[in-house]
Amino acid sequence: MRIVNETKNAVIGDNSEFVYSLLSRMKGLMLSKPRDLVLVSPREDIGSSTIHMLFMRFSIDVIWLDSRNRVVDLQRNIKPFSPLKPGTWRIYRPKNPAKYVIELGVEKIDEVDVGDKIKFLHPEASEALHDPL
Repeated sequence: MRIVNETKNAVIGDNSEFVYSLLSRMKGLMLSKPRDLVLVSPREDIGSSTIHMLFMRFSIDVIWLDSRNRVVDLQRNIKPFSPLKPGTWRIYRPKNPAKYVIELGVEKIDEVDVGDKIKFLHPEASEALHDPL
């Protein structure tokens, strides 16, 4: 699936996938290779869209979207957890309620701002995926 910043007409991710289950969302990108992932929360709120960096091997950029696919918050270059670096001992939560959490490789969201409209496109179609749930 392709992730596109509709506001700025820019591709953010080309080979992304949705994850829905509690276990898949908790795992996220832990112990995996770098790839783009969209975590779908069961509710649009802050608690359900909180992430951690335990057992991560690489830094990521994160975009939080509401149910209308508007960017409500973002964090650039989140470092993986390191027991020797107390600054990495934290969880990350959006400033506003979010339904979707997009985890991407670093430097992919340079042109993304709060308020931008994001759309998800099937790789073989030019039409946006409607509510992926």
